[in-house]
Amino acid sequence: MTNDRFIILLTKELCEQLNDAEREELLSILNEHPHYRDQRDLFKAYWEKDRNEYEASTALFKKVQEKIRAEEAISHPQRSHRRIWYSAAAALILIIGSIAYLRHSTQNSQTIAATTRWLQTTTRPTQKDVLKLSDGTVVTLNSATTIKYPDHFSDSTREVYLEGEAFFDVNKNPGHPFIIHADKMNIRVLGTSFNVKSYRNEPSGEATLITGSIEVTLNDRPSDRIILKPKEKLIVQNNKATRRQLGIAQTTLDSAGKSTRYALTNLTYFRNNVNTVVETSWVENKLVFSNKDFIDISGDLERWYGVHIEFMTERAKHYNFSGYFEKETLPEALDVLKMIDHFSYKIEDSTVYIY
Repeated sequence: MTNDRFIILLTKELCEQLNDAEREELLSILNEHPHYRDQRDLFKAYWEKDRNEYEASTALFKKVQEKIRAEEAISHPQRSHRRIWYSAAAALILIIGSIAYLRHSTQNSQTIAATTRWLQTTTRPTQKDVLKLSDGTVVTLNSATTIKYPDHFSDSTREVYLEGEAFFDVNKNPGHPFIIHADKMNIRVLGTSFNVKSYRNEPSGEATLITGSIEVTLNDRPSDRIILKPKEKLIVQNNKATRRQLGIAQTTLDSAGKSTRYALTNLTYFRNNVNTVVETSWVENKLVFSNKDFIDISGDLERWYGVHIEFMTERAKHYNFSGYFEKETLPEALDVLKMIDHFSYKIEDSTVYIY
């Protein structure tokens, strides 16, 4: 067992991959077993002096064979040294194999990194954009959204990173899962259409499934695999969101200590109109919200109109609204909301003050 461990530690030392604890372990083995020192010195000498010349295992092993033959010519009392060199030869084969594997893996990773170019697209408030990825997947970006994606996908997975909101129509490819990393959520799909909303400054993130099937895991709850069916929505708590801000009943929440809370609900339709899905209405250039507090829709209003909203009273934050806007200007939209619950507003440059 000690010999096997010595080989592993020496291999990592030659490849400069030893951590502090492993370095201490290797020194301890060398102190307890002095004959390993000769092996280590030989291997390090060859590795440092002629690492290019002796890259191939056959070339380096030949050097050890020559040393063994030299030891065999020594008288009988020196046979212990010969046994050491036989052991060294066996160890060397394993070491060379390990080093070749590590080098091959490192070169592969470097080759992939060198040939894969990551791209980034960001939309400003009031703007939307449509991307077609290299695999044929179509991504519609909402306002104030950033997506990072490779210019071409690898042979194993298709991965992108999202901050904001986007609607994905994923090209089906069962052998190459499509994975979206969105703050606390990691969404895995094979081929489907769904919406992801993940703005860092909002109380919750959402994954809304339209067709197909998706699997969601959370960063701090990797063992929970949440499977969504069509017309279902996953709501994930961000930071210190309250149950009221999440817009769901307490009984639907799943919690594990201080882990992220989440809940599964159904799609939201505007006033029972099955043709208007609130979660994806933005794709059709509609600003729709149903039974939401003013503070909760303020982010949508800010991105939609390119403004910043300041609440001057706590009471105004909790006025509850439902709304459906398409071509209305900001003053027109605010005037409509005023008819539902009384408040005053003032627009100065790009800031809206609510009283």
